[in-house]
Amino acid sequence: MSRFYFLLVTAFIFSFSWQVNAQDQPPVRYCGVQMGRSAWLQKYQSAPELYRKGSDTTLYVPLTIHIVGDDNGNGYFSRGALLRALCRLNQDYEQANIHFFVEGDIRYINNSAYYNHGTVLTGAEMMFANNVPNTLNCYFVNDPAGNCGYNLPYAGIAMRKSCSQPTDHTWAHEVGHALKLPHPFLGWEGGVSWDGSVSHNFNDPAPLRVTYDYTYFKDTLILDTLIIDTAYVEWVDGSNCSFAADGFCDTSPDYLAARWTCDNNGQSPTQQRDPVGVAFRSNGSYIMGYANDACQAVFTPEQRAAMRAYLLDQRANWLYNQSIPGQLDTSEPVSVIAPASGETVVPNAAYLAWSPIANATHYLVEVSRLASFAAPVTTEYITDAPYLNIPVNLVENRTYFWRIKPFSAYQHCSDWRIVSSFLTGSISGLQEPKGLVSWQLSPNPIAAGGLLLLDLDLDRSPAESWRLQLSNSLGQVVLSQPLRPGSGRQQLAIELPAALPAGLYSCRLEGGDGQVVKKLVIQ
Repeated sequence: MSRFYFLLVTAFIFSFSWQVNAQDQPPVRYCGVQMGRSAWLQKYQSAPELYRKGSDTTLYVPLTIHIVGDDNGNGYFSRGALLRALCRLNQDYEQANIHFFVEGDIRYINNSAYYNHGTVLTGAEMMFANNVPNTLNCYFVNDPAGNCGYNLPYAGIAMRKSCSQPTDHTWAHEVGHALKLPHPFLGWEGGVSWDGSVSHNFNDPAPLRVTYDYTYFKDTLILDTLIIDTAYVEWVDGSNCSFAADGFCDTSPDYLAARWTCDNNGQSPTQQRDPVGVAFRSNGSYIMGYANDACQAVFTPEQRAAMRAYLLDQRANWLYNQSIPGQLDTSEPVSVIAPASGETVVPNAAYLAWSPIANATHYLVEVSRLASFAAPVTTEYITDAPYLNIPVNLVENRTYFWRIKPFSAYQHCSDWRIVSSFLTGSISGLQEPKGLVSWQLSPNPIAAGGLLLLDLDLDRSPAESWRLQLSNSLGQVVLSQPLRPGSGRQQLAIELPAALPAGLYSCRLEGGDGQVVKKLVIQ
């Protein structure tokens, strides 16, 4: 009798305990998803040749990124860490010709109940309140219901910050669920029975079927019904692969629903036996499996085809922008404009500038007390221009190191560019003008002969005149403009000389028995 026939004629009787026990949870689970084969996936797997796959064309998928902190705005996932996670995600999906880009601005949420949430229902509430339509919404939190991550098919993805590092494949795993891929060990998430009441001895043959609870992981949220399903257990000879477990015939059998470390052969240390006793070890390379991150590497060809078909068939509303902007040139040289290496700067007016990089829309800037850029003495800044007025007062008489990483909404994998350093002097001899609340110069950089706008905010109407003075890199004064500011916010326009050479200038605002300095780049 063939195994396939044996499976069809064998009766297996299940008894269920209809009591949900949500208390017995490990401190951190890899993935909170207990997802069955969706109706769409079952239909697809019955005739995959009928579905468009998009040939070899890259499919560009928009992400809305939500970074969650506590009520006071503490604990945000850093932008540098996000760039590294996005790079890892796109590297994992390069094999499927799927590329993710960031749609719109990063969204920040200050909510302690979301930052550390105990149930996926709280996570669903967070997503329903903040989701952006026509994008895949991803939330970075401190604790997503005890998991490294989970995907709610009707809402979005929640990710634990600590599981979103450059070597982690958790985000790729959860996105796989969002694109309708189940675990290769589908049905074993509860051991053997859905409520965990029966455990399996892997020295024994596996049962023909296993049961699992996927109440919260259907395509729509259903709160008043317990949803239990059964899955056929896949055999080693593959005779039931088209309908057992995940339904993909190029993923080999796997019954391990807890994280495990692969051996030197990329296999599980635990040997398992299929329903007729054939021994095997799980393949650790599958991103949709539970092997350690160092072992995970691939989506199988059938998984890739299914994800592409799902996007084209069910998520066409995500595919509205398929034209990637110009690529960043990772070989393009970058030079420091200011400050020169080792130059001394004013601690409360430090200004960094570098040559722009084509097609970069933003730059991540790191400023550190250490050349290694180690935490916690390193601070991150984001700027959309090739310069940065450091918004905080630096410590006097110290050496600082800085570097930049260019990126765009589509490209996040560029290397750090230029490492330079500067010294901070003393601010004791440079007193800030009395009554000055804030001041800004724009545009910066500016063309010679352009109109420089001075945005000034004073808390009093000064009796004396003020002055804006522009000096070149040799300290020569090239412009000295008297000002008559009033009280409150105001904008003053100063016309620059047309003959000024391109370069870095010091712009000094004097008045109120004090002075402040900013750097100005003339192109």
